[in-house]
Amino acid sequence: MKILKYFLILTVIISSCKPEEDDDQIVEHPKDYGNGMYILTDQGVSFYNINDVDSLRTVKNNIYNVVNGSSISNPKSMHLKSGKAFIVGDKIYIADIETFAEEGVVGGFTNAVSCTRVDADRLYVVDKAEALVKIVDLNKFEIKSHIETGDSTEPTAIVSNWYRAIVMNGGGNNKQLRDSSIVSIDYFTKYDFVEKDDFSGKLDIAYNPNSAVFGTDDLWILCKGIFDENNPADNTESVIYQVWPYNTLATFLNKTLTGIYDADNITINKSKSRLFFTAENGVYISDLSISPILHVPNVDASFVTINTEQINDSTKVEYFYTNDATQSGTIYKYEAWTAFPIDTITVNGNVLDVAFY
Repeated sequence: MKILKYFLILTVIISSCKPEEDDDQIVEHPKDYGNGMYILTDQGVSFYNINDVDSLRTVKNNIYNVVNGSSISNPKSMHLKSGKAFIVGDKIYIADIETFAEEGVVGGFTNAVSCTRVDADRLYVVDKAEALVKIVDLNKFEIKSHIETGDSTEPTAIVSNWYRAIVMNGGGNNKQLRDSSIVSIDYFTKYDFVEKDDFSGKLDIAYNPNSAVFGTDDLWILCKGIFDENNPADNTESVIYQVWPYNTLATFLNKTLTGIYDADNITINKSKSRLFFTAENGVYISDLSISPILHVPNVDASFVTINTEQINDSTKVEYFYTNDATQSGTIYKYEAWTAFPIDTITVNGNVLDVAFY
């Protein structure tokens, strides 16, 4: 009996010495994502394994919610770079591209609309309401500083290359709130890559610059013009600028887009030979002499994204993807040069953007 008593006491002592389980232990998530097509909707992010053979391609909806058990509030745009997904909503949501596991969430924004990762440690985020570029420390997941873009300029987009970021001050939707400027911010010194966060220049161009894409040695900027549906007499045509984005900002070329209004979402193909953009009456294509042609008419498109795809062992084809806001949850795929319709992809929610990784 004494032996049994001693055994029970010993069992209690051993049990009390067992280490407590770590509630914060790292969860291993499967690498279900990575290379493929990412679709931002008003419900979150969906993934389409476009690189698989046709019979295996499937859409996985709301992957951030599925993996992390939480939602992205008010999604607006996304940026994929260096193994990370940066989703702009009411906060900045950062996820590993292979697992889509959350790595951090950063708050402190009034109306964040666009972002660009400038190095491993810094993310530049455009806060439209505050006319600021807020600099996020990606190690601490917090805002460490900010740079002003001008009083009431309502910046709308940011792009970066080499050592410099360019911010488009998109202005407002009417004549009184228009803006006509872009500003540059240097995040490195030009040649020796010493870290900095300095306002470095401003260039006045046409009304309401809203999107930009880097060409071979230049930057193509699309200016929306004034597009006020309540006061159409104030409307002005859109304009494309070719800008030298390094050293002192300067223009090479600008061309008014005759008869084209509310242009947005400029992008360029892989060989840097064709520009694509959206406008109030559809999707346009243009060569670099800026002779735009209405490529897909009568769609209310909020994005256009180009992707080069391998269709057999020896052939690659460029396609573009877009949407029609009147057709919820549908993405349209076209052959880039002919605009011949190829496919439609269906997802949950209203489609906001598409990106490839």
